[in-house]
Amino acid sequence: MEKSLCQSLPFGRSLAILTKSYYAALSKRLEHLEIARYYSVLILIDNQQGQGCTQQFLCDQLKIDKVSMVRIIQYLIEKNFILKVVNPADRRANLVALTPKAIQSMPQIYHAIDEVNEAALKGLSSSGRQALMNQLSRIQENLDRLPADLIFINYKKSSKKP
Repeated sequence: MEKSLCQSLPFGRSLAILTKSYYAALSKRLEHLEIARYYSVLILIDNQQGQGCTQQFLCDQLKIDKVSMVRIIQYLIEKNFILKVVNPADRRANLVALTPKAIQSMPQIYHAIDEVNEAALKGLSSSGRQALMNQLSRIQENLDRLPADLIFINYKKSSKKP
């Protein structure tokens, strides 16, 4: 039996190809929102249940450097999806929070993610899906224990047709 391309490449490269395909499909479904590929930032802020969160929290969760996060935050502010608010616990610091426009858009974002997830996981049973997520978590834990350099991957929309 012939190996697929992903089976013949290093594991990480296979995941990178998968990630590109996933975000390409998700970005296409949400291109009308004009927020590029920053859905994960909005989801993390939304998960803070209206409390807002620090830029450092977003960097840590998404493994993004501070300079890139500042650019993302500025982009989302310009698109009127997030705003900076004074941190009530430390008035010298700011939190980022969703705007009403973002709050209104979140159901669309979650729906698009559900659609892409369903398409990507088609043919996997419920237990198979849960096992996959458990295995991915285990892989992340294993990789977090290894010495590593911090790297950045920037998935931008291409002007070329697939």
